[in-house]
Amino acid sequence: MDRIFKNELSAQAYNKVRAMIMSKELEPGQKIVQDKLAETLGISRTPLRSALQMLEGEGLIVPLPKKGFVVKKFSDIEILEIFDCRMALEGTAVRLFTNHARPNEINELKKLFSPFLEGDIDNSEYQQADAEFHNSIMKGSGNGFLNRLFQQGNLLVCMDLIGLLRLPNETLPEHMAIIDAIEKRDADLAESLAKEHLDKTKQLILKKMNE
Repeated sequence: MDRIFKNELSAQAYNKVRAMIMSKELEPGQKIVQDKLAETLGISRTPLRSALQMLEGEGLIVPLPKKGFVVKKFSDIEILEIFDCRMALEGTAVRLFTNHARPNEINELKKLFSPFLEGDIDNSEYQQADAEFHNSIMKGSGNGFLNRLFQQGNLLVCMDLIGLLRLPNETLPEHMAIIDAIEKRDADLAESLAKEHLDKTKQLILKKMNE
């Protein structure tokens, strides 16, 4: 019973700290002060340590040379590597999704962005829709191994931590064009648009690096 209780506390601590990282309450590059964090969460350091070990395994935090952890901060090179991986995996996923997606699955993609077609766009809400869009295509590709590679690489989690690199008014038309190609069952176009969509952000990062 004690072990079950400890595991539950560790799971709760993991979920809470993870949420703090994703919401930027714990910012990239910020050192995690374990005593203070344990006090904030109302738990002892033992379940917190277990939670931090899980988060380290996910790559969301990194150990410091002597002691403790810091929230992962991605370098420009790492972001480029993430986009290279995404282009390879998501290009294939979009092609597969286009070939056998059901009409209701395509409609769900449309619904994700319909709230943003008119009026002001809330960046945090748009980022959630963006992540769900890419995740839905990956899951709907019908290729379990491809999806596992994507999920195990935590590629969308990485993107959540990095945040929006281009404004919604730039990427929204690109998302809608991809959906339109999927609806028309044009797998070549859908794959090309998906890769182009990701490559535009990659080029923006390269430009920033060369400035």
